[in-house]
Amino acid sequence: MLAFGGVLAYFLRIGLSTTGSALGPGVVAQQGDSNIQATPVPGEVVIPQSGGAPGNSVGGGSPPQAAAGAPPAPIQRLLTELKGRVARNPHDLSALVGLASLYADAAKFPQALPYYKRALALDPGNPDLRTDYATALHGSNEDLESLAQLQVVLAAKPDFPPALFNEGIVASSIGRRTQAVAAFQKFLKVAPNDSHAEDARTALKNIGA
Repeated sequence: MLAFGGVLAYFLRIGLSTTGSALGPGVVAQQGDSNIQATPVPGEVVIPQSGGAPGNSVGGGSPPQAAAGAPPAPIQRLLTELKGRVARNPHDLSALVGLASLYADAAKFPQALPYYKRALALDPGNPDLRTDYATALHGSNEDLESLAQLQVVLAAKPDFPPALFNEGIVASSIGRRTQAVAAFQKFLKVAPNDSHAEDARTALKNIGA
């Protein structure tokens, strides 16, 4: 399955191997720079502190090893910084988006959703942000809501390539062949030279269009 991460990172998030991602094993890395309160969101996995990463030590001896499943020290510092920023200012949009992105890039989509929701409350007309939110919903197996969010984007920007491509992916994943074909075909019409055009052509072949 493919998935789209806004205009800057077309899909290819869901279904890819997640080994060695920024937040540790079982996670993928991609976009990000936001944060939420120090109080964890219900269901949020608290990421343990890392002891450091190879190559960061000064002088002799072995560098400290990160705990199994822990993010590298730089990522942990960024998470801490972003969480602190949102604790100080709950309306820090860039921090909210960044934290949502860190979790989404790590394929921790359920943890990303609350941050995307809060960011969208502050910037509801941002098509990139809403498309990323739709991607996280898809990654959380909330495909009908994902499609609903993509429809909001496309109602305002009918030719927005990331939303069209994502619509094709999500619709295909739940057996809505007609909708998927229409979305992929329109994506290819409006963005024939896009870097993901070949992915769309392959998807159309796979669903017999």
